[in-house]
Amino acid sequence: MRIEGIGPKDNLFAAITGKHLADWYRDTKFCGRCGHKMVHSTKERAMVCPECHNTVYPRIMPAVIVGVINGDKLLLTKYRTGFKYNALIAGFTEIGETVEETVKREVMEEAGIKVNNIRYYKSQPWGSANDILLGFFCDVKGNDEISMDTNELKYADWVQRDEIILQPGEFSLTNEMMKLFKENKVE
Repeated sequence: MRIEGIGPKDNLFAAITGKHLADWYRDTKFCGRCGHKMVHSTKERAMVCPECHNTVYPRIMPAVIVGVINGDKLLLTKYRTGFKYNALIAGFTEIGETVEETVKREVMEEAGIKVNNIRYYKSQPWGSANDILLGFFCDVKGNDEISMDTNELKYADWVQRDEIILQPGEFSLTNEMMKLFKENKVE
């Protein structure tokens, strides 16, 4: 969900949190264990089954946003459908996978690039998929030839620092990371 011009950044994140909770309440009406109707916990943000006492908490799906660095260039992408602005490599963490493994896998899947020197930057809640985005920077390892996943991306290229075109608005972690690199502020 990308909404420009709605006011302070906090308003957007409040709306995203509200959407996440509304989705969770909608999807957690019945117990997944015994099928009975769930009720709100009186002690915490949770849904409880009055029959089998199954307690369910809001689910947060971890996803990574990855700034892949190659000297004075950053790997930028554009999605095949939907969002039309420059983006970074992104993807969800799979069961049994660390977020560092997610970084390596997603960069390999989407761009055919190996990476190393993976370093955490910061996180951001993002309600469009009820996820938490974990931002990482890393360096290209070895061959920097891009082999783009054409099913997911319509564009992937190494872009010089001074040629990076940022997304409109100041809401996304992706844009913040691209801006940091553009301004030569990435450690």
